[in-house]
Amino acid sequence: MRKVKKDIFKNYTKRISQAVLTGEMHYKTTYKDINKFFNIFNKALFKNKLIPFNDIKIRKMNKTWGQFVEVFNNRKKTVSYELEMLPEYPNKKEFLSTLAHECIHYSQILLKKGNVAHNKYFYSFKSKFKKLNLHLN
Repeated sequence: MRKVKKDIFKNYTKRISQAVLTGEMHYKTTYKDINKFFNIFNKALFKNKLIPFNDIKIRKMNKTWGQFVEVFNNRKKTVSYELEMLPEYPNKKEFLSTLAHECIHYSQILLKKGNVAHNKYFYSFKSKFKKLNLHLN
């Protein structure tokens, strides 16, 4: 008899929660952590259906902690997807919450072919975020 695979979400819950709880104050954003946790969130929340962002930028922004950007090139008739994150966060929990939040927006466009509104689909992740010790806002 074959062993039944455990739920992927449960496998990653402990890993993400551990990162949140051991997160340092004044967290400095790195490309390594963005890629690492993007892959974890992709597996845990989206069944590995998200493709990597075309570009990731760490930069200062006003009035936002991160953003998912859909870039249209009318001349080439192409679309690319970018992630923008702040260089620093108050702590690792805020970094991870922001990254996961932007991944939901990415999935809204890529998987649901919808818009990036904070709608029913967006808030359907609230209980999963709570289990991961993250906040959805």
